[in-house]
Amino acid sequence: MSSSKKESRLFLIINCLALGIIAMNLTAPVHEATHLLTQMIAGAKPEVLAFGCAGTIDPTANLDSPFWKVMYSGSAALMNIVIGTILLIILKKFKLGPLSRPLVLMTTIMHYSMGFGYFLRDFFLYDPNPDPDVQQGDWAKVFENFGGNMALRITMLIIGCLGILFVFYIAYRQAFHFISDNNDKKERNRVASAIYLFPYLFNAVVFTLVELRGPVAQKNISNFLIISPIINVFGMIGFFWGYMFVAHMVKPRKQNVYYFSPCAEKKPVLWIIALAVIAFDAFVLCPGIMF
Repeated sequence: MSSSKKESRLFLIINCLALGIIAMNLTAPVHEATHLLTQMIAGAKPEVLAFGCAGTIDPTANLDSPFWKVMYSGSAALMNIVIGTILLIILKKFKLGPLSRPLVLMTTIMHYSMGFGYFLRDFFLYDPNPDPDVQQGDWAKVFENFGGNMALRITMLIIGCLGILFVFYIAYRQAFHFISDNNDKKERNRVASAIYLFPYLFNAVVFTLVELRGPVAQKNISNFLIISPIINVFGMIGFFWGYMFVAHMVKPRKQNVYYFSPCAEKKPVLWIIALAVIAFDAFVLCPGIMF
């Protein structure tokens, strides 16, 4: 491989890592902000907004109503799905550039993964006999509000499973917009590694470490060491399987739908933005904004 090709591939990877950082910050904090705003609408007083959690106290709304039984703890996952759907429409209907298209794709996968992931995971996480106020998981709390209703849990499990499979489908199909020769395994591996595998590995490690400064870790480090890897490793599992399907496991598409490759040029402004975002996460958003 010539030095220019090596340089282009390096820039491709760095650019996609930077886009992955930005995509993560367009997903997880939006999820937590949705919690905060929903609970404030319910009359609760805000206490903290952090990268991985939001805290409020003393809601005044009637939380026994079916609406608030769902929305008080479950609105954020629903919002993730709404945002993921809007972004998917943008992917399909709008012309996007070599930087904006992978960014929108990554953010779509993250929002869908987070939204549907709660439905799937919390079926198993629900504890019918929890200690007071320690039910783990947004939709586990919703299930608790409905007395652990099995029909509701199974319904949400099915939706979660189908949704995660849909995430895998999106990751597989959309990757070929960046691949000029579907039968070139090296190109498939190069593109899928850049837009899926490297951002997946990087974000799973970095954001787990960054969140060590967060309220969850400070309150109970043992719970954090269980919860954070689950969220960061399995919460973005669509990236891993997107890579595996495109690069190794699934027969490539017959139809060529190539638009253009992700940006493989030197983009120092993008890198600076990504570093600034990580610094903001580490020193402001992960420790939490107190009210």
